[in-house]
Amino acid sequence: MAEESENQGNDTKGGNSTMKVVIIAVVLSIVLSGGMAGGMLFFLGGNDSEQQTTAEDEDDTEEVVESEPAEPPIYHSMDPKFVVSFRDQKKARFMQFSVDIMARDNDVIDSIEQHNPAVRSNLLLLIDNQESEKMTTREGKERFLVEITEDINNTLEQLGGTTGVEAAYFNSFVIQ
Repeated sequence: MAEESENQGNDTKGGNSTMKVVIIAVVLSIVLSGGMAGGMLFFLGGNDSEQQTTAEDEDDTEEVVESEPAEPPIYHSMDPKFVVSFRDQKKARFMQFSVDIMARDNDVIDSIEQHNPAVRSNLLLLIDNQESEKMTTREGKERFLVEITEDINNTLEQLGGTTGVEAAYFNSFVIQ
């Protein structure tokens, strides 16, 4: 009988250790499953928020795209070249350049062609006011291109033409 008590004690100890292993395995599998599920939600949830952010960015981009003109640029050359003498001829005597105008509407180009004498005349008056020192710097030339763009739009507006010149670009530029 003493042997039976010892065997039952060993079975209980062995059963307890087996039961502990099973409980630990179940708990570990639950924890690992939870961790994996949490990780998946984190990464997939992150993508959902990124998709929402991307969708919001796309909405912002669509607004920007809607505000930008959809038409491709149209270039018009203001031929013949402009030649102007400087009033102060200490550093340079004259300036010769050609300009291309950019718009996105054929009506603007047609308006420039229709009012070409007035546009060129007003540009010559604008050019006559330039100083040679300013025209030798990049900033001076860039500012001059902005003034040309504004002057053409103002001239077209005064004459009832279609405005919309977006930019002016030098095609050639010489100061002597």
